[in-house]
Amino acid sequence: MLRPYTAINVSIAIAACLCLLVFPAAQGTADSLHQNSRMSGDDSCLPFTMPASDILFSSQKKVFAHYFYPFPLSVENKPASDDYYNRNYLSPNGEKGKWAANGGFLRQRPLPVGENSDHNWQLSNMQREVRMAIARGITGFTFDVLSAKEAVGADSHLQLLLNAAHAVDPRFKIVVMPDISALKSDAEAVIGSIATAAASPAGYRLDDGRLVVTAFNAGANSPDWWATVLAQLKARGIAVAFVPTFLGWKGQAGAFSPLSHGFADWGTATAEVSGSMKGDVQLAHNNYGKIFMLPVDPQQYRPKDSIYWEAGNSAAFRNAWTSAIDGNAEWVQLVTWSDFSESSELEPYTDATLRTDIGTGFYDLNAFYATWFLTGNQPPITHDVLYFFYRREPADAKSPAQSTQNKLVSGTPADDIELLAFLTSPGELKITIGGHTSVQQASAGITSFKVHTAAGTPTFALARGGSDVISFAGPIQIFGGGGLPSGVIDMTYWSGSASKAGVCSL
Repeated sequence: MLRPYTAINVSIAIAACLCLLVFPAAQGTADSLHQNSRMSGDDSCLPFTMPASDILFSSQKKVFAHYFYPFPLSVENKPASDDYYNRNYLSPNGEKGKWAANGGFLRQRPLPVGENSDHNWQLSNMQREVRMAIARGITGFTFDVLSAKEAVGADSHLQLLLNAAHAVDPRFKIVVMPDISALKSDAEAVIGSIATAAASPAGYRLDDGRLVVTAFNAGANSPDWWATVLAQLKARGIAVAFVPTFLGWKGQAGAFSPLSHGFADWGTATAEVSGSMKGDVQLAHNNYGKIFMLPVDPQQYRPKDSIYWEAGNSAAFRNAWTSAIDGNAEWVQLVTWSDFSESSELEPYTDATLRTDIGTGFYDLNAFYATWFLTGNQPPITHDVLYFFYRREPADAKSPAQSTQNKLVSGTPADDIELLAFLTSPGELKITIGGHTSVQQASAGITSFKVHTAAGTPTFALARGGSDVISFAGPIQIFGGGGLPSGVIDMTYWSGSASKAGVCSL
């Protein structure tokens, strides 16, 4: 049973060989929270000094991350090695074999948090997520409402997140997102979820007092239907700035323009599409006079459906951020913070081994681009950091333990290992795999170096003057065309980073 908010003193430290990041306790005055909700300047997971949160929250631009509550940090408040994720979601035969044909429901899970003795452990874990988000430049969550039960009432997931956000930092805001794919034309559920956000100080409002509301797949209901909903909300004293999220916004924009403060699109995790979204921002501005919330998606792989989109390692993610920055988008929606069923989570992830150094790359990389977006200035690189992104098998590898085979939905097929380097000065990048070393000269700044995948454990290095400055083995072994020992498919891009201090582990 979820319980209403009570003050909790929770702190989390991200630290391991190397990477120091402290999330302060949820206590004290708002001013002290504002001062403390910042990253340590000495964070070897990042190639720059993260600005104080005061600077990021003061920006007129906003970075929201899509919060999908079915995948919390902990499902049952049990030890991670024996929790629902490991027993059921990650097991090919979990949930009584429901997903056996697909090799299991998920391939990733959140990092382990352990058991929490506090009776409000769900709230404690949500506060932890808010701190994690703030630490990487995220200024709020869009909350996906799948049912009225999870949005209305003191013990609902939405109310819990609103309470958690306000307790950690009152500047971190929640945008309610009725999911029309689930709620369909249930106006009562949509209105009830919006009213819940309106009653909370954590609900995001514009300077004129209007509550910001989005909706997933908003176009599934007609503009007239939405006009009626918005009128009913106005009659209850709730003025709304509507920013609908579409599955293909251009065909809906004209009809929805009179109702909307702006537009948003769900996007897709391919490098080609992500790189062209700058034009979407300009179209929204020039043709409709609306703001645009641009989607930034790290990757899309859905084990439960055996489908994936080719993200090109980190390319789709970086291209989308570049579109947002160059296109002058007002807001960004990270798609997603926590939807593990689509492998699109920005939140750090792991697998059944519970290793904490295999799913941090997108999370840490986000800090650089979010800071750039929010401040308008590219952060100066203060120390060398190497990020890696690669799969543990080629796309055409065998998978005898599952009957449903993978299908590429969109994107250019790629089987590459990527080393993404942030360098203070020129250097030599090296990737060694299968006994062969590939070398690329890199200038100061950002360089993406890719080689074709091969069986083995990759080694990454940065050299200057004939000596390695950074050298480390990738934490994930790559298997060849014969596939994984488990016999199931895994199209996840596993990711992480290293600096002189060592491999970053959260």
